[in-house]
Amino acid sequence: METPFILVLLPSTTGAEACLTAAVAIARGLGTRIQIAHVEVGPGAIILPSQEQLSEYETEHLADREAAETQAIRDLVAKWSADTGEAAPLDVFKGDEWRVMRHYRGKVSMVVLASPHTQPVGHRETLRAALLRAGHPAVMIPPDWAAGTGRHLMVGWEDVPPLRRAITAFAPFLRAAEAVDVVAVNQDDATLDLARSVIGPIAPGAAYRRIASAGRRTAAVLLEEARTVGADGLVMGAFRRGEILNWLAPGTSTRLIHDSFLPLLMSP
Repeated sequence: METPFILVLLPSTTGAEACLTAAVAIARGLGTRIQIAHVEVGPGAIILPSQEQLSEYETEHLADREAAETQAIRDLVAKWSADTGEAAPLDVFKGDEWRVMRHYRGKVSMVVLASPHTQPVGHRETLRAALLRAGHPAVMIPPDWAAGTGRHLMVGWEDVPPLRRAITAFAPFLRAAEAVDVVAVNQDDATLDLARSVIGPIAPGAAYRRIASAGRRTAAVLLEEARTVGADGLVMGAFRRGEILNWLAPGTSTRLIHDSFLPLLMSP
């Protein structure tokens, strides 16, 4: 059986180099390889809720845009390989990310990709596709991030299955980090003791603390704390309430994904 690899999902050139750089570092740390994928989406993936169908002009325009983006991805990957000496196969598909992620199910150890809201229309479900369609852990890299990740990690602690799975998936990162901060927002001492029992065997030197939100949203508290301590990655569970509830009423996961200035290391 083939060894699972790191998949770099590149919807566009926006944030692509930051994702490739992060993926190489992750792959080296895990002793595996990377593979790159791009999906040239069709009009069906781009229709807006207010539209029943696209006009002929819109269809042609979007097809041209997607073809140009695909070529730009090919050129960027070729230049990146020439400049860095790194070699990774590039798979190009036509369709949409939801269907393509099924192709990689069971073959991938984790997915590296850029913040979805920075991507073109038609490519903004990439993260949900990786997390929910295929069930893979994912590392989301903000497009302007250039500081690396894994030296100082923060864990947004809550005793829920997605966070437990994230801790398992990213245990090698937590084990290798120079510093780990575990932050519990609006929780009691017993919850923090449970966090120590789960994370302590992986990161014995981790620091634990409770923070009161004082009326602020949990996502804002976590991001403020991450900035204060100088974290370069936030380990978190994603979409614990399920896809439908998070779509109807965005929760902490959705806000973190949209607002984060640092890499998110997450699992569904």
